Amino acid sequence: MRFPVFAILVLLISVRAVAQDLHYSQFYHNPTHFNPALTGVFRGDMRASALYRSQWTSVPVSYRTFSGAADWKVIRRDANLLSVGFNLQHDRAGDAALTWTQVGATAGVAHALGEKHALSAGVGLALAQRSFDISKLKFRNQWTGEVFDPSLQTGESFNKNSGFVPTLSAGLDWHFEPGETRTRLDAGIGAFHLNRPKVNFRDDADQKLPMRFTLMVNGAVQIGEMTDLVGFGVAQRMSGARETIAGAGVRRVLSTDNDTAVQFSVAGRFGDALIPAFQVEWSTWTVGVSYDWNTSDFDIATGGRGGFEVAVVYRATPVPPVKTFKACPIF
Repeated sequence: MRFPVFAILVLLISVRAVAQDLHYSQFYHNPTHFNPALTGVFRGDMRASALYRSQWTSVPVSYRTFSGAADWKVIRRDANLLSVGFNLQHDRAGDAALTWTQVGATAGVAHALGEKHALSAGVGLALAQRSFDISKLKFRNQWTGEVFDPSLQTGESFNKNSGFVPTLSAGLDWHFEPGETRTRLDAGIGAFHLNRPKVNFRDDADQKLPMRFTLMVNGAVQIGEMTDLVGFGVAQRMSGARETIAGAGVRRVLSTDNDTAVQFSVAGRFGDALIPAFQVEWSTWTVGVSYDWNTSDFDIATGGRGGFEVAVVYRATPVPPVKTFKACPIF
C-alpha cells in the first residue's frame, strides 16, 4: 500500500507549481535557459548543446533532467547582429512521473560598441506542458484488506493530468571580449514567465506560474600564454524559491593547433552543494562533467550524493570574412 507516495505527489505538485523551472550546475553551457539575450553571443556561426542531469538517485523521488538547444547567427550588418535559437527542456520525477516539458524559440539582437564591447537584448516564446501518470500510483481504496487490486477505483479525481501553456521571456546582456586575448566577460539579467501562465491539474484552481528572475555572470581572464582563470555565477529567484551558484577555476590550453584545452573548476550552490567540474575542449567540441556533493540537511537522506551532470557543446567556427567595420569578436 503506497498511499504516502500520493501525499508526496500532492506536495510535489504544489511546490513545483510555485517553483517549476529546472536548474543546472553547468549553467554556463545552457545560456539561453537563463537569458534569451545570450542567443548568438559566442564565437562562431552556430552552436548546439545538450545537457543531462541525474539528481538524488539515492532517495525515492529522483529527478532526470534533459536540455537541448541550438542557436545561430542569421543577419550581420556592420555593428548589428540578429540571431535565433530553439531549445527543449524536459524533467521527470517520482513514482507518478511528474513531468515538465518546454519547447521554445529565442531571438537576440546585438549591437557592437566598438572592438571590445557589445550589448544584446533577447526575447523568448515557449510552450510548456505539465503532466503526471496516476496509473503508476497505488491508493488506499485499492486495498481490499488482503491484497492490492489495481482494478478498483482510486477514489481520487482530477480534471486533467496534463496541460499546455505559452510562456514569454526577455533579457539583456553586456559582452566584453578583446580580440587579441582569451579574456572575456558576459553579465546579464533575464526574466521568464512574464505572462504568468496558469498551471494546475484542477479546473477550479487558479495557480499561476510565478515569474523567474536571473542574474548571470560568466568570464575568463588570460594570465599566461597557455593559462586562463575562469569565474562564473548565477542567482535566480522564483517566488519563494532562490538559488545562487558561484565558482572559479583554471583553464589550460594544451595545443593551439587544434584548440585543445582542459578546465577544472569548483563551485558552490549556497546552502546546498559543492560542485567540482571538469571539461575538455577539442576543436569545435566541448564536453563537461560535474557532480553535486550535497552539503545541506538533506544529506541525511542522500548520504552526500547529489546530482551527476554531463554537457556536450558544438560550435561551428568557419574562418570569418574580412570586415570593413571592426567589431567585437562575437560578430
